[in-house]
Amino acid sequence: MVPPAAETPKPNPNEIWTFVSRRHRGKNPPNHTSRSNFQSTYSVCRPPSPWTPADSSPDPERVSKLLRRMQSSIRRFDNSRFGRRFLSRLRDPQIQERFHELTASCSQIQIVAYGIGSIESYETPRLQLALALRLKEALGDTAAGPIEVFDPVLSAAECAVLLSLGCTVIANDECGRREATAPVIFYMPHCEAVLYENLLNANWKPEMLRRMVLLGNSFGLMIGLYVLEVEMEERDDRRILKEDDDEFEFYKGFHDMSWHFFQLDRDTDLDCLCK
Repeated sequence: MVPPAAETPKPNPNEIWTFVSRRHRGKNPPNHTSRSNFQSTYSVCRPPSPWTPADSSPDPERVSKLLRRMQSSIRRFDNSRFGRRFLSRLRDPQIQERFHELTASCSQIQIVAYGIGSIESYETPRLQLALALRLKEALGDTAAGPIEVFDPVLSAAECAVLLSLGCTVIANDECGRREATAPVIFYMPHCEAVLYENLLNANWKPEMLRRMVLLGNSFGLMIGLYVLEVEMEERDDRRILKEDDDEFEFYKGFHDMSWHFFQLDRDTDLDCLCK
């Protein structure tokens, strides 16, 4: 478990590991999100419901064209500095230790990807999907089954391409309320806050949070949990990605994203952490 810090740690531009500790008990600062905020937002999203693409069936020509574009985006990810650094950091001993802890009771990890977006319309979602595919490949036998993908904007052609790439499309709009009943990586690139809130609400128990890893937007100190947060890029990387036209799609797709590992004792009172 990451020990509580007396003060908010200052980021070190030379490190990629940021430890995020719980807030001090007492009155919450006005700009911090509390458990009650999660509960109020939770009711805004409709209950999970069956989902199908708006278009009835995929057009073979569209599917073939999109598959070629997706394969090109995967090659672009593979050849990018960001892609190489991402895969290299997966081999970091500290990250490997966290994955080992995650799989202590179950040898495999499921990958669930929410909010990828339209891979037919934009390059950024294609690069985000490429990362998920390479993540699964890097996990090897540790990855459990196909990547499960959902975004309500997906078309029938996009669903067909996802299937051809070895993914499955989730049949229900879960609104992010998937329970971590087994080890799982939730990949949520730049999703809306309500999805993160719904996910935390659905897993607001130490034993569930301990089973999940979240790869998505940086939480910072906003949720008041013992969280190990691992930045995906250093500050110099962000500057270069933002200024380099050739890498700008990577900046749009992956800026301010982190690995989040939840480090909690089994008897932790989560409600007390948010007071």
